Amino acid sequence: MKFYKENIETVIKYFETNIENGLTNEHAQRLLKKHGQNTFPERPKDSYITVFISQFKNPLIYILVLAAILIFFVGNHLDAFIISGVLTFNAVLGTIQEGRTRSILEKLRQLLKTETIVIRSGKEEVIEDKFIVPGDIVILQQGFRIPADLRLINATNLHVSEASLTGESEPVFKSSKIIENDARVHDRYNMAFQGTYVTSGYGIGVVVTTGNNTELGKINKIIESIKSEFPLQKEILDISHKVLFFILIFCILLFGIGYFTGKTLPELITMLTALFICVVPEGLPIVLTLVLVTGAYKMVKKNVLIKKLQAVEALGRLDVVMIDKTGTLTKNEMVVIQVFADELFKVTGNGYNPEGTVYFQENIIDNLQDYKKLEQLGTAVILLNRSQLKHIPSQKRYEVKGDTTEASLYVLAKKLDLDEEKIKNKYKLIVEIPFDSNLRYHAAFFEYDSKIVAYISGSPEVLIKKSQPNQIINELNKQLKNFLNEGLRVVALAKKEIHADQFNKEDPKDLLYDMELLGICGMQDAIRTGVKNSIEEAQKSGLRIIMATGDHEDTALYVANKTGIAQEGDGKIITGTEFQKLTTDQKEKIVDGVNVFARVSPIEKYEIIKLFHKKDRVVAMTGDGVNDVPSLVAADVGIVMGNIGSEIAKEVADIILLDDSFFSIMYAVQQGRYIFYSLRRVILYFFATNLGEILVVFYALIMNLPLPILAAQILWLNLVTDGFLDMALAMEPEETDTLLYRWKKITKLIDKNLLLKVVYMAIPMGIGSIIVFYFYKSDLSKARTLTLLTMAMFQWFNAWNCRSEYKSILSSGLFSNRWLILATSVVLILQIIIIYVPFMNYIFKTVPIALNDWFLVFGISFSIIILEEVRKLAVRKIRAYN
Repeated sequence: MKFYKENIETVIKYFETNIENGLTNEHAQRLLKKHGQNTFPERPKDSYITVFISQFKNPLIYILVLAAILIFFVGNHLDAFIISGVLTFNAVLGTIQEGRTRSILEKLRQLLKTETIVIRSGKEEVIEDKFIVPGDIVILQQGFRIPADLRLINATNLHVSEASLTGESEPVFKSSKIIENDARVHDRYNMAFQGTYVTSGYGIGVVVTTGNNTELGKINKIIESIKSEFPLQKEILDISHKVLFFILIFCILLFGIGYFTGKTLPELITMLTALFICVVPEGLPIVLTLVLVTGAYKMVKKNVLIKKLQAVEALGRLDVVMIDKTGTLTKNEMVVIQVFADELFKVTGNGYNPEGTVYFQENIIDNLQDYKKLEQLGTAVILLNRSQLKHIPSQKRYEVKGDTTEASLYVLAKKLDLDEEKIKNKYKLIVEIPFDSNLRYHAAFFEYDSKIVAYISGSPEVLIKKSQPNQIINELNKQLKNFLNEGLRVVALAKKEIHADQFNKEDPKDLLYDMELLGICGMQDAIRTGVKNSIEEAQKSGLRIIMATGDHEDTALYVANKTGIAQEGDGKIITGTEFQKLTTDQKEKIVDGVNVFARVSPIEKYEIIKLFHKKDRVVAMTGDGVNDVPSLVAADVGIVMGNIGSEIAKEVADIILLDDSFFSIMYAVQQGRYIFYSLRRVILYFFATNLGEILVVFYALIMNLPLPILAAQILWLNLVTDGFLDMALAMEPEETDTLLYRWKKITKLIDKNLLLKVVYMAIPMGIGSIIVFYFYKSDLSKARTLTLLTMAMFQWFNAWNCRSEYKSILSSGLFSNRWLILATSVVLILQIIIIYVPFMNYIFKTVPIALNDWFLVFGISFSIIILEEVRKLAVRKIRAYN
């Protein structure tokens, strides 16, 4: 049943309830058993053991586990235990990060028990929201959170903030009248929805749906059905499949070569085991985790909380950032920015913060006595205000209880520095006419100096008609047009003095004619400081910024123009209704050309993201309300505002901005791109050294030589040498063009260019190492020791090569990465230890070597620096030419 299209009697009868008495307690208990509690199914929290085990759910980890099992059964127990230890350490790191994030979220979450006034068995009762059932009669008052979806029975000056559900920035006026035609959620004015708030007025409603059946519940169901993966997950899966395929093909090939060259089965198994260790990047998972954890720790210091580690890297790939206007670009706080009261005044300030300045012709107003109309307008605002302004120091913001429009006007009065207490003492309230959608004004009558004075605020059109015609009215109409053209919401204020003997307390609105118009106030939802600069920076860096909001199209376009999302006059905006009328092909074309979507529902936001995914775009969604949740889940990266964000939005997000700053998003993207490059450096280094090891084994096999490097020695290179140097590479300082680099050229961690570099680096490493082994093969232990040292030294030099994909080592700064200097020193010392310490000789099958052997290895290994410098020089020349 569409309850908004039914009359009250039909709805009451349908639920077998009663307007005056409500449900009986017994009936309510039966309905509670039938429908269940008015809650959403809670997602069970994983234990730390489960979180620890989940760290192993990674295709690369599966390959490493398989390698460890194979190595163990071949007889290399120590090597198998080393790999197992690395995997365990990696899992511990991931668990610690998730636990830390969970702890921060627990501190952020406000565990408030919400209660509601209902009528049961003829009495008003206060009960917890979770015990409300369909058919309950609910009483709504200012400041109350609506506990379930209601069909309104009556509404007196009832305004509800639906920003968290629909994105509508202004409170919605509610009525109990029937809606004849089908209506979208935004337009169901006779319904009140779960999770929204009463900003002013009074109402009574009957509960029609609870829990998962509410509009909020429908969004919750959508969330559960959405499956999304980070780009890194997809790429790691792809890498794992390719590594497995490479292992299979290469092992079969080398087994065949070995068999036909006369190798025995034990020799082949030992060689293939070594090859398997070469191929599998044992240290890669731990280094990837450390890079992401380091990035997450850096970001949380800048108020960017990473809930899911892989979101750090996904930030670096973003093509599109989709923003919900209300609460993201704007503060969801209306602020007066212009006033016309005989003259035009400009007002500065930020949201509901009462600090600000009023200017006349670029001069600060020092003496309000010189501007009588403006002073009277401020007086009217103070006397008509029924809202409350509360400062929350911990969140550095002001909270409004009551009507937000009245609060915005009240903030203007505070900026005028009027004596509020003195004014209220002078004026004694006699009678008040609350705002009504039919009257379109709010009026109050006061006793002042033996006279009756009425102050009125409301629609400019209505108040102008009721005012005395004069020259000021003509100028005011002109300014009204200017205010509306600038996308401002306009409120007029007027005054009427009445003789005491003319005053009729029973019907005072008949006296509101020939009023003195005090002026008009133009207000807008305050745009967050620095947003425009951040958006311009994002657009320069190749990011596309899209606005998708539930707000009106005029308001959306105005904010889009002011923030730079849309260019002045381009008019490219589409509403949710227009969007739904399009075919799939038309929708796909639309998302390429339109940057502003207005009056869109949560489902339509979700659909827009899926359209971008069809075009292989990586999308981030930023938001704060319940209406953003499906999009936050569907996006590659979901970003939510920490202070004003709803709890459900925080729960599903990948990233939480603890300071609600849009600028923090750009910092996060910049860090994401830096981490993306760091991961490319790490992977380039890993794959080049691993391929070099594979080629050494391959060359030995086709040349019918003994195994040049043993399994334990390969593990040493992959875990110790690679591990230290890779972690140091991850600490490489940011390049100056990280954000503004032409990003579209690199969208994958592993692309053709990177693979070509891997091959280019690996071939000389393999050739140099096998040459050393060949010339010393008569002494197998020394030959293997020198081959190990050659491979290690190639890796040391290659780490310095991998600092940049195109800059020379010298231009990168030899001392700019102190971690790499330290890591190189450490691996050199450790290499000396395993060559000259007897105990290490026994484990790694090495022997001491002479000083001239070191010089020989150094000369061969240094060739990788020369070759890579030549390649980088060629790249720079080509770039300069292009």
